[in-house]
Amino acid sequence: MENQYNKLAEIYDYLMEHVDYEAWVNYVEEIMTNFHREGKKIVDVACGTGNTTLPFARRGYHAVGIDISQGMLAKARQKAINLGLEVDFLEQDMRELQVDFAADIITCYQDGLNYLLSSDELVAVFKRVKENLSPQGLFIFDLNAVEKLQRSPGEITVIDEERMTLIWENNYDSDLDIWEIQLTGFIKKEEVYEKFKEVHQEKAYQTAEIANYLKEANLRLLGVYHAFTLKEASNQTRRLCYVAEPMD
Repeated sequence: MENQYNKLAEIYDYLMEHVDYEAWVNYVEEIMTNFHREGKKIVDVACGTGNTTLPFARRGYHAVGIDISQGMLAKARQKAINLGLEVDFLEQDMRELQVDFAADIITCYQDGLNYLLSSDELVAVFKRVKENLSPQGLFIFDLNAVEKLQRSPGEITVIDEERMTLIWENNYDSDLDIWEIQLTGFIKKEEVYEKFKEVHQEKAYQTAEIANYLKEANLRLLGVYHAFTLKEASNQTRRLCYVAEPMD
């Protein structure tokens, strides 16, 4: 996983500039209120360039961002400096998550957990979350229902702009429930374009599977929602938000 965002880190914020990250924090706080939870210590797993972490710090949370990509973390740290915010951004594999405090909230957004392609990996993350979460804490994460994102084999999507050209080729393995994107990019560096290639894979997990994996990690599933609402997810939901708590 560590190499999948190395080049994309350079243009990630540009690609995601339409996202309202303050609304994401609002949503987390709505979930906390719904489950009558309080707390100001948050760990944001797979934090990328810090866009999901920094809004918490601006609201007075003790926020820590975790990511495996050095390129992403470099961007996040510079943003924190520019904003005058004290945020720890730690280079960690989520399967080895470790912080030095009990978190009131642990989040994992933007389908970061879909990148784990086996149940063993997913359970490993859930166990680390359990060990780093306070007894009354909440684990809030989203998952793509990637089988809902199926495209025709080999379908190609292109973004062609002055600064960059990005070419996505999509494939879906229905036997393994894995969606694969082969990304080829050309990024302008002064007068030349630098080429890179990355392969991204996401696995589909069913809600019943997630509930069992959480239970194996001693976490209890509290709810599954159509993302950014408190409406129960349906069979047509493409992005699901899960909320879990420690069982003891």
